[in-house]
Amino acid sequence: MNKKPTMVPKDIQYIETLGSPFIGFYDLLMINKHYKCTDMCKGPSSCKNYGFPHPRDCKKCICPSGYGGPLCDRRPDGCGAELVATDKWQTLKDDLGDRKAGGYPREDFMKCNYWIKAPAGKKVQVKFVSFSQGVATDGCPYAGVEIKTHADQRLTGYRLCSEDDKNTILTSTSNIVPVITYNRIYATVTTLEYRYI
Repeated sequence: MNKKPTMVPKDIQYIETLGSPFIGFYDLLMINKHYKCTDMCKGPSSCKNYGFPHPRDCKKCICPSGYGGPLCDRRPDGCGAELVATDKWQTLKDDLGDRKAGGYPREDFMKCNYWIKAPAGKKVQVKFVSFSQGVATDGCPYAGVEIKTHADQRLTGYRLCSEDDKNTILTSTSNIVPVITYNRIYATVTTLEYRYI
């Protein structure tokens, strides 16, 4: 064995995302198209942010990660917050998980959804400052943070869970960046900094 990776993504920032336990939105869309589920809803879609009509209830939408509400135009319900970026670095510290849990992963994930917003015409920068030690492994299957900076919000964001990613700075293409923290093991703390440019 040469101890080199079997597969490397074209965009090297996705290296921690390979092997993730979550289905990608494009995979979900492809499955729905393949089985013609998307044909169940006729007429134009009112879904926002690249969501698509739910085949069992065409008034609702199936949303990319980081988006929620019936039309994918809101932050998903639950923990998290809408944060307003300024031109100075601010800190987002997310503490997620069960401090009393042992080292065995739960089946279901706990998730928090944040939206970092900047004024129209500005971009958001997010810096990965730190993450709890002991859960870093390929694919971040136990806990991590997903940061969505692409123009196409159907794409999975970059997932990070290792101290090796410290000081990684991601710059958005728009003025909203969804940030999703997730955990299915003992409590972890994610620390990010954000600002607009």
